[in-house]
Amino acid sequence: PAAFACTEDELQAKSIELAGLVKTAVAKDPSKADAWRQRQIEVDRTAEQTTDLATICAAYDKAIAEAKTAQ
Repeated sequence: PAAFACTEDELQAKSIELAGLVKTAVAKDPSKADAWRQRQIEVDRTAEQTTDLATICAAYDKAIAEAKTAQ
């Protein structure tokens, strides 16, 4: 969990990182493409539903951690 405020720049970096990790995970296991796409949509929805950067960053951090585990 992030103990500090997340900035717009950090959010953008996390978005790029997640996209790259998902691309790698899907290349490794194409059968999981739909699940990863759905996971990205969930994070995007979180970003659309709140303006709280800490909440959005936490959603990205969780998805990034999951993607790293799948590597």
